Amino acid sequence: MNDQKVEEQVHINPNQLRGYTTGLLQGKAYSRLHTHLTRVLFPFNISIPEWKLLGQLHENGKVKLAVLAGLLSYDPPMVTKLVKQLEKKGLVKRTQDTIDERAKIITITSSGTKLIDDVEPEVKKVMRVLLNGITREELITYLKVLTVIVHNTTE
Repeated sequence: MNDQKVEEQVHINPNQLRGYTTGLLQGKAYSRLHTHLTRVLFPFNISIPEWKLLGQLHENGKVKLAVLAGLLSYDPPMVTKLVKQLEKKGLVKRTQDTIDERAKIITITSSGTKLIDDVEPEVKKVMRVLLNGITREELITYLKVLTVIVHNTTE
C-alpha cells in the first residue's frame, strides 16, 4: 500500500499529524487485531492473556511467577489467576522454587506445547490477512517503533 492510499484511507496529512489522530488510529488497529485474535483463539478455549502467557513459557521454559508478570506487564495477582485457569486446563504446571520457597515456578505442559503448535498456524493465517500490503521492512520498522516506545516508558 503506498503512502497516497494510506493518506486517503485515514484522512490525514502526515505533516499535520496530531496526537489524538495517532491515538485514535492506534486504538482502532488494536481493537481490530484484538477482535480477530479473539476469534481465532475462541475455538481453542483460550483467551488472549492466556495465549500470551503460554507463549512466554514456550519461549522461556521454566519461569518464576514474578518474572512472568514482568514479561507480560501484568501484576502478579493477574498472573496467578491466569496460571490457575491454565492449570485447570492442563496447559501449565506450577511448582515450588527449590531455592526460594516463597516463589513459584511455572512451566508449560506437553498439552500446552501442543496447543501452541495447533493454534500458531491459525494465528499466522489471520495475521497474513491483517498485514496484507505491509512490506517486511515496514513491519520491522513498526516493531522497532513499538519496542522504543516500550523502552522509553519503562518504569
